[in-house]
Amino acid sequence: MECLPAGLIVVDEDGAIVYCNPLGDAIREVGERLGEGIASCHPPHTHEALEQVFATLRQQDPSRPHPIVVERRNRWEITYSRISDREGRFRGVAWMAHDISRQKELQRRVLHQERLSGLGRMAARLAHDVKNPLNVIAGAVHNLRAECANAAQAEMLALIAEQTQRLSSLVDRLRQLTRPLNPQLQRVEPVALIRRAVEAARRSLPGRVRLELQPGLGEILVDPHLVERLLDNALDNALRAAGGNGTVRVFAARDTRAEGEWLVLQVDDDGPGFPPTVLEQLFEPFVTTRPEGTGLGLSIMREICLLHGGDLTVENLSPTGARVTARLLSR
Repeated sequence: MECLPAGLIVVDEDGAIVYCNPLGDAIREVGERLGEGIASCHPPHTHEALEQVFATLRQQDPSRPHPIVVERRNRWEITYSRISDREGRFRGVAWMAHDISRQKELQRRVLHQERLSGLGRMAARLAHDVKNPLNVIAGAVHNLRAECANAAQAEMLALIAEQTQRLSSLVDRLRQLTRPLNPQLQRVEPVALIRRAVEAARRSLPGRVRLELQPGLGEILVDPHLVERLLDNALDNALRAAGGNGTVRVFAARDTRAEGEWLVLQVDDDGPGFPPTVLEQLFEPFVTTRPEGTGLGLSIMREICLLHGGDLTVENLSPTGARVTARLLSR
């Protein structure tokens, strides 16, 4: 067990550490805590989840044990398994940690390939979108060559600038879609991060964004720039959907379960919601409800959530409106 390619910690029925191999010590920094409670190796905000793990395993049927598997920091897969004696009585918990960083890297590559595949499926539409502004530019250049008056030149130059900017924006969005996302995880205060995104939205459209924060959000381990990008996209979509007189609600909470802890971000709007046919394809690149949109935002938002050990869901509200829910593994 000392040479296992996995961290191993054994805890007795009272929650005391009775064994720890070298890798387990390196991961959880057990040190001289043998004989102490397992909670001493975990930060205080995780103790509730730890108690839920023990309660779940204690109540399991010993003839049908089912380990609890969670992820930590996108690197470790943690397995909590019940230990029973020959009579089936609960005797403790075995904690094992496997390094899944290579598996996560492969998942990121698969996500990247899926995005490229989405681009291929929409190549025909892309060609159409690019062709029209190119034709306009070509026509403007032709007119400039035929007309020498200053007013006409100014008008054509303005048209060229407008259409060139349109092409530039489209290319920028495509580059954004195909650029791999590489999270740089940091411990941050989610409250400050969320408030910053909400205040930016309020400056553009004051009085229409309502913020509700659950007390005790604590710290989270995320890439703050990617999470802000997620929030900015969600707020922009919600404000556009709500229209000139609508409102947007942002809610943040911590969801603690035996499987782990998540930061849950909800963005609601009171707009018309999504058509059912669109709702089924929202995470496909270029699927959008806006004539000027490219449909890249939601697919990138979902990838950000997946890279943080969570997921993104979109649903319609009753009687009207829509909700985007992002779940991010918080530690």
